[in-house]
Amino acid sequence: MKPDDKDKLNKCIEILDTTDLGLSLVWLWTWSTIAQILDDDSYTSSVTLDEVWEPLCRAVDDGLGFSLENGAEQHLEEVLGWMTGNKWIVKTEFD
Repeated sequence: MKPDDKDKLNKCIEILDTTDLGLSLVWLWTWSTIAQILDDDSYTSSVTLDEVWEPLCRAVDDGLGFSLENGAEQHLEEVLGWMTGNKWIVKTEFD
């Protein structure tokens, strides 16, 4: 870690504390996971990151909940399942 990383983390906390997200760390991780999936060449996507925001908000309002309780791998699987279920991504097949 770098000395200024602490200050960057404090800034992140300050920003997250101003959101209306109940479990802001979970949603930060979820948003980061979605961005990573969309940038991953292993998947072909039919949406942009910005286009996912409103459906994510609606899904959360309707009771969708992601968790970090079972670790990063489980979280990734849940997000992949949600995105695949919405037909936004498909696994790219390499020949």
